[in-house]
Amino acid sequence: MAEYFKQNWKYLSGAALLHALFAGVFALTMVSMSRNAPPPQLAIQAVVVDPSVIAATSRRQQQEQQEQKQRAEQQAREQAAEQRRQQEEVARKEAEQRAEAERQVELKQREEQEQRRVQEEQRVREQQEAERKRADEAERQKQAEAERQKRVEAERKRVQEIERKQKEEAQRRKQAEDARAQATRESELQKQLAEEEGRMEAENAGLLNQYIAQIVQRVERNWNRPPSARPGLECEIRVAQTPGGTVLSAQVTRCNGDAAVKQSIEAAVMRSSPLPPPPDPRLFERNLVLIFRPAD
Repeated sequence: MAEYFKQNWKYLSGAALLHALFAGVFALTMVSMSRNAPPPQLAIQAVVVDPSVIAATSRRQQQEQQEQKQRAEQQAREQAAEQRRQQEEVARKEAEQRAEAERQVELKQREEQEQRRVQEEQRVREQQEAERKRADEAERQKQAEAERQKRVEAERKRVQEIERKQKEEAQRRKQAEDARAQATRESELQKQLAEEEGRMEAENAGLLNQYIAQIVQRVERNWNRPPSARPGLECEIRVAQTPGGTVLSAQVTRCNGDAAVKQSIEAAVMRSSPLPPPPDPRLFERNLVLIFRPAD
């Protein structure tokens, strides 16, 4: 109710003013009627009047009173009708105000419902848009992952292909190297076999014994016989030489002489450098074993 008066105070104030105005008009009318009433007659008046005049005057007064009464009744009816009209107008305006208030409430409710509907649609659209973005992002990540996997697979295949080619190339090189090594080994073997055959032929021809005898003779010529050397001396000497015959080392490994004898023989070998070359190059040996038997 307080909210209703708060919203419609202008209309209610106007209605109250109209009621006050109608009340004032009614009061003024009643005052006017009282002033127009005939003055009271004196109780005692000594006047001689013609009876016909008195009758006419009485009829006129009655007629005036009747007219005044009719006018008063007419004014009362008019005032009552005006009051009813004003009340009806006030009621109509109040009804219109109530209807307007109800319409405003309904309009406000509709506006609130429309606003809620719009907000709900906006929320649904935002939710759908967020879901669409999430789906798009998931699809993008899926495609990116698929592309990454594709690149990884392509890189793996490329590496495998490179490794396969490298392996094939390594196998090919190994096969080539093995073939060259085999050819080299076969060539060296053939060469060794040829050298062995030639050496055997040379040995069979007595050239090796002749070569060793030449070396021993040179050592014996360069040997300074010590006093402790006794008859029947026999010593084994290991000699290392270069292809040009230069003696690198000489060591007596077995001997029936004393230390002075061994030292004198090793010194004789070193003084015999360079040693004579073999009659056949195939008889050359870097390490020689000589049997030293000097003549007594």
